[in-house]
Amino acid sequence: MLREVKILAKLSLANIYGLNTFRYSKDKKEKNRKRLLICAYVFLLLTAVLYVSALSIGLCTLGLSKILPAYLVGISSLIMVFFGFFKAGPVLFEKKGLDILKSLPVSETHIVISRFIRLYVENLFLGIIVLMPGVIVYGYMVKPGAEFYLVGFAAALFIPIIPLVIATFAGGLITYIASKVRHKSIISTILSLILVVCIFAGTSMISRVEGQLNDEMLQDMALIIEDVFSKVYPPALWMGNAMIGKGAADCLLCFFVSILIMTLTVWVVSRKFDEIVDGLSRSYSRGDYEIQSLESSSVLGTLYKKELKRYLASSIYVTNTIIGPVLGVVMSAAILIGGVDTFISDVPLPFDIEGVIPFVLAATFCMMPTTCTSISMEGKEWWIVKSLPISSKTVLDSKILFNLSLSLPMLMVAQCLMIIAFKPAGASLVWMILIPVLMLVFSCVWGIAVNLKIPVFNWENEVTVVKQSASAAIGGLGGAAIAIVLALISAFVPDELDTAVKAGICIVVAILTTMLYIRNNKVDLKTL
Repeated sequence: MLREVKILAKLSLANIYGLNTFRYSKDKKEKNRKRLLICAYVFLLLTAVLYVSALSIGLCTLGLSKILPAYLVGISSLIMVFFGFFKAGPVLFEKKGLDILKSLPVSETHIVISRFIRLYVENLFLGIIVLMPGVIVYGYMVKPGAEFYLVGFAAALFIPIIPLVIATFAGGLITYIASKVRHKSIISTILSLILVVCIFAGTSMISRVEGQLNDEMLQDMALIIEDVFSKVYPPALWMGNAMIGKGAADCLLCFFVSILIMTLTVWVVSRKFDEIVDGLSRSYSRGDYEIQSLESSSVLGTLYKKELKRYLASSIYVTNTIIGPVLGVVMSAAILIGGVDTFISDVPLPFDIEGVIPFVLAATFCMMPTTCTSISMEGKEWWIVKSLPISSKTVLDSKILFNLSLSLPMLMVAQCLMIIAFKPAGASLVWMILIPVLMLVFSCVWGIAVNLKIPVFNWENEVTVVKQSASAAIGGLGGAAIAIVLALISAFVPDELDTAVKAGICIVVAILTTMLYIRNNKVDLKTL
């Protein structure tokens, strides 16, 4: 059994993150795309390192160093659950190549274990990114003994297991339920969105409670956090205490429980493996077709319908791109229901929050536009599109139009909620409406520009394009990052220059959008 699992795991890990392609490919364009992807990953890693380091320094400075290890374990586990949730189903139940594997002398259990190993390695990488900066800060400021590092190393190996199991059951359950119904992609998307919104709602509630802590409560914060972990996620507390020399028995129990849970998970998934894979690949059709009338539409309309069908056919694509607009609407509704005064008191920033709200709203709606991966999502069918006798402008316009039709209605709802909540007047009302719309259009055009530069057509799994490609990282986060930068610029501008600065920002964004749009339309799609 070990030999079969070792071979399958090696094959599964061979091209993780596209490293094998980068190493052996002789295609210069492909290598340049991988370099851009690596740069995007490095940027995200540096951001995560800075955040965790600042958090660790803050807790140690406040005298709360004893709860830092548990806090780091909890944060890393939450990140693993969030990202693992999106990957568990597609990776575990991928059908491509399964027929070849089943012709070999291997069982479903061998296949499931090898795929779990791949997910474990990816989670381990995420865990190390979160834990390492915190461990370095803790070691420098607290100067613990060797036991801290030994237990921390052992804990790092076991931390990914329970989050992986949680993500597997959450993602697997959604995938399994979706496989039993006709419109499995839509059902999977709805269930995924519900789970993601619940995760963000839970973290928002925790942040709100922390925001209400006073100086006296801050002194007891360690006890509060320990109590939260003991009720919500005890393994984080067990491992954290073991790292600082307390609760070694609990840590050993956690290791044992992790192995036991993983074993049971592999057994359960193996039993339902064929059923779920077959259900996901099953297509439904009606047998009572009757030709009644034929409809015709313009070229742009036909391409738009094609974008819609392609979009709805992938739950990963939908979930990854719709979550920003959904969170924008949820955030706006929460501010309206909770009250602006409560929101301002919970977010004590040294500037006028109302002045940056248009940019914050824009940032949520600019996250992961469909255009940043819409060309890559064509995959091996791209040759059909580029061989048609239609202009590049028409093809790209259909992708931009679809993105706008998806996000703009939700943006208008969010804007209405924000206007009712903040009651802006005059120029503030104009910026509340104009800035998010301009930024949304910019993000759509920006996404197209990036995807034209670094398309990926030879993907095997949609997760590769939607979550792991350089285009998704750069094009998907570029608009949101620019909106945040503009928010910081606007925040510290004197009141008398606020109108002029925001007007200038709108003009610059409009000009850049127009220039990018014209440049994109000049690209010959046949060269991609």
